[in-house]
Amino acid sequence: MELKEIVKNLKKHNKILFLSAVVGILCGYLVYLAPKPYYATGSFYIKRAVDSTKFKYFTYEGYYAQQTGLSYTNNVLALLESLDIRKEAMENLNLPTDTINLRKYSSMIRVKKSGPQIITLTVKGKTPTQAEGLWNSIANTAISKNEKININGDPLLSISRVSESPVVRDQYKPLWLCLVVGFVFIPSLLIVGISLREYFKWK
Repeated sequence: MELKEIVKNLKKHNKILFLSAVVGILCGYLVYLAPKPYYATGSFYIKRAVDSTKFKYFTYEGYYAQQTGLSYTNNVLALLESLDIRKEAMENLNLPTDTINLRKYSSMIRVKKSGPQIITLTVKGKTPTQAEGLWNSIANTAISKNEKININGDPLLSISRVSESPVVRDQYKPLWLCLVVGFVFIPSLLIVGISLREYFKWK
């Protein structure tokens, strides 16, 4: 089937294509009006304090503390990703912790290593309060758990918030982009459908 035949067949359906473009624009506008999720994002700095009592015996204590902090960052990353921390954080907010809800809220949490000793935690929520509340609960739980773990370990290892509270923002959805995507996507589907139908008729 030649291109000119495809174009000819599409011209037969120009009214439907026009209507599909209008529907696409309306769908794009509805997507723009749909509730936007919110994201709370904040970072943690992992370090090991220098033990000043060892300076007289060990002149490389500063270097050792830095290397220990670097290696411990991976442990903190695993701690923030663990279900234990997330479950306890949810319990602190009186949220149900059954399997379905644990899976649901875990999908709303993202943890990544942003630098050698920096970890960034991002929490998604339906409202700014929900996102910030869960972020703070996870942060407080992880910091508290780390302190308990290191009582009998290395008490000089610590997790510190880079800022007191996370940055909360909504998902950016520009109106023009929603309209353009709707305008292009739905007519494109219709064009493909018409072309395939005519192609198989031709065959």
